[in-house]
Amino acid sequence: MRSLNVAAWMLGVGMSIDIGAAGAEPLPLPATDYRAKAKAPQGVEMQVAHHGRRLRLDISNANVPGLMTSLVNLDTSSMLVMVNLPGMEGVAIEMALPSGHPFSSEARNGTRTGTDQVAGETCDLWRIESKALKAPVDSCITADGIVLRNETTMEGKKVVLFEVTELERVPQDPGRFELPKGVRTTKLPPGMKSLLPSLGR
Repeated sequence: MRSLNVAAWMLGVGMSIDIGAAGAEPLPLPATDYRAKAKAPQGVEMQVAHHGRRLRLDISNANVPGLMTSLVNLDTSSMLVMVNLPGMEGVAIEMALPSGHPFSSEARNGTRTGTDQVAGETCDLWRIESKALKAPVDSCITADGIVLRNETTMEGKKVVLFEVTELERVPQDPGRFELPKGVRTTKLPPGMKSLLPSLGR
């Protein structure tokens, strides 16, 4: 399997996708406060939370030092990324969500294909066409917009890109979705995403 770098996991909901399915419908956005634990390929683990159309993801890998925190603003389709590594203390990288990303401002469309259960939760299956992966992404999303699982096919094998293992719908502290005091922001120049530390090696 090819290496999956950290940029693919900033939202915890799969890779950047270009949507173009005929007869597609808008996918639901998160509509309630929640927190969740999730896993991704190659030892990636995530703590995911949502409040007021903002997402927080704390991403780690047992094989790679450091913790990455991503703060996503769904209204502005932007995110702030903080990486706990030497030389990056007190800095947050600001960037727009990639074009076609599941939570970008562009239309998020998919085709319903059925229902399933993940982590004890019922979810609707949505098929999303992905040019980036050269294969569709099958996403399982609850009625209140919580992504529970994303999977696709790579090299002829089914690969789970993201899967929730625990989910609680509980009120979240709004302060956890704001940039900590003293942290300065810097914009990520175009074409520099490949320089972000990889969690998939």
